[in-house]
Amino acid sequence: MAQAVFSDIMREFDQYLKVERNLSPATRAAYRYDLQKFKEFLIRTLGSEPSVVRVTTQAIKDYLNYLQQKRHHKSATLSRTIASIRVFFDYCVQQNHIEYSPAAYIHNPKLPRKLPIYLVESELRALLSAPELSHTWGVRDYAILVLFAFTGMRRQELVGLNIDSIDFERRTARVFGKGAKERLIPLNAIVMDALTSWLEVRPISADPEPLFVNRFGKRLTGRGVYDIVKKYVRRAGIIKGKISPHKLRHTFATLLHLSEVDILEIQRLLGHASITSTQIYTHTNTQKLRSAVERLVQIADERGGSGS
Repeated sequence: MAQAVFSDIMREFDQYLKVERNLSPATRAAYRYDLQKFKEFLIRTLGSEPSVVRVTTQAIKDYLNYLQQKRHHKSATLSRTIASIRVFFDYCVQQNHIEYSPAAYIHNPKLPRKLPIYLVESELRALLSAPELSHTWGVRDYAILVLFAFTGMRRQELVGLNIDSIDFERRTARVFGKGAKERLIPLNAIVMDALTSWLEVRPISADPEPLFVNRFGKRLTGRGVYDIVKKYVRRAGIIKGKISPHKLRHTFATLLHLSEVDILEIQRLLGHASITSTQIYTHTNTQKLRSAVERLVQIADERGGSGS
């Protein structure tokens, strides 16, 4: 078995993440960072860059102990580092660079239990009432907010929506989640009305493909969407934590859970990693998913309730 140098396998691994796993540049950069730091530690302790076959379980444990004791890394950071090292050595085994993974029996540290930050119904009503619907960009922003609140889609999923991603007849949105996995999300009446209103005022001169565009007619960026959400959080007077697009995703999931929707259905709607393929999703009872989403309509009905 060839003595594969760590740096060479790192480059192979990065291409594997790009081509085979279809991971985003940001995710690949996180893997590279974690592995580069581990490699630097190995060079310091061993005196030279090792081949992957020389990396032992004890070396990994020593590195994690160094991060915890000397660098004061918290449990969440250690868990991410372990995940990067584990996936890297699994790849090495897969490619026959090593016989077994030295990270196989490395356990994640216990993470402190954190409750997700989310909006209660009154806060969600205030947020959805914040955009000014007499202006084009207020109509756009309201559509963005209700999509986050009533579909639970990720920020990059929303940014990637094209006009033809929306099936107005079947009332669904086709999104591409992590790893470019496709899924269909049912849209309730509030979302459909908001999208219809937006498309009626969407600038004709804008790029014809993206669903949401900026004032220059170009596709909205993830940063632009983040700023839009923060703007209306401030306008609504919501002061808890850092309310972001991801917290609206938490809100969607929490409200479904409070409505006694089965947790497996929530996982399917959110496109969590437990859904291993689009094929599994297509065999889900889509009417059950639609009924779950429709239960949330009354929260945004008339943007704040019945005439109060």
